[in-house]
Amino acid sequence: MWILLSFCLLGLVPDVYGQTDNVSQLISRLNDKKTDVRVRAVDVLVKIGTPAVEPLIAALKNPHARVRWSAVHVLGEIKDPRSVDPLIALLKGPDSEVGGEATLALGKIGTHAVEPLIAALKDPDARVRSSGAQALGEIKDPRSVEPFIASLKDPDASVRRFVAQALMRINDRRLVEPFIAALKDPDANVRSSAAIALGEIKDLRAVEPLISALKNPDVRGPAAIALGRIKDPRAVEPLIAALQAPDVVGGAFAAFALGEIKDTRAVEPLIAALKAPDVRIFAAGALGEINDPRAVSALLTALTERDKPVIAAAHSFFIGRGEPGSEDALIDALNSFNVREMAEHFLNCGNAKLEDAARAWGVRHGYQTKSTPGAGRVRWGSAR
Repeated sequence: MWILLSFCLLGLVPDVYGQTDNVSQLISRLNDKKTDVRVRAVDVLVKIGTPAVEPLIAALKNPHARVRWSAVHVLGEIKDPRSVDPLIALLKGPDSEVGGEATLALGKIGTHAVEPLIAALKDPDARVRSSGAQALGEIKDPRSVEPFIASLKDPDASVRRFVAQALMRINDRRLVEPFIAALKDPDANVRSSAAIALGEIKDLRAVEPLISALKNPDVRGPAAIALGRIKDPRAVEPLIAALQAPDVVGGAFAAFALGEIKDTRAVEPLIAALKAPDVRIFAAGALGEINDPRAVSALLTALTERDKPVIAAAHSFFIGRGEPGSEDALIDALNSFNVREMAEHFLNCGNAKLEDAARAWGVRHGYQTKSTPGAGRVRWGSAR
């Protein structure tokens, strides 16, 4: 009934419900000056489904870019295997917007597109190889792992970059050694993607190469994050050294990683980092994660001094401590920095004053809130 109604709105009433004689007329509507007409035409074509595929494939050669783009979009929604090769052909066309939509469409088609996309990784045109990598990254099929590994050595940096980004979505231990090698890629984006992916895989073979990567300013931040995810104690001293890195990102992410590892060797260096303007909030957050009396003392001092950046960064710690009379300082920090996550932690933490403040903050900032007292991720006084 919905399709019939849409046909009526478009002035295309078929003689028999489900008949596709008017598909070509619908396709012509894809170039209509009125946006609502184009949108309705797209919706109807998607609903028609497979009977519309061949006319839509023919429309990929339409002289109007708007028609080609819409046809690609509809084919991606229909997900018919017949459209795979025509869509791949568009990847090397002159229209980047149509080619980009073709990449998205191939990713939506999924497993039927895997083998042709793997073949596209060897296409002479770097644009095709890059787009093929993007689409395969959306599909996440295990068949693409070995071809991707080979493509990490592609002569084109943009291809390697897209391959590395696609592989970040595939957690496979076969990728550990190739990603370790990619930490030395000439392209900084490839190195960063490799570091992040190694952190997702969490294989101990990556620890020493990632520690070495901390010396490279272009990849120091991602390498630190990866080491924090792996949580190997060998990384603690190198991360402590990275706290003093000249680049803000490297030092900040090193502090964050130390909080993830929770090794008490990091406490004194993190306390010292509370004096570093660019690192202090990350150091405060890290100290809140480490169960050590020195960390507790330093953070409670910041609470007494109403050090709002530190209070905001370590708010989960303070909620867990449930210090009597600390609510005003926490609320002041929320209203100063307007961090949504902080408000979410206040809400349902089990402290009525913080919950009320979170609801009021949500109203002021246009966020809907749902109250389930005591059901928050961090409970008031739970860490005492």
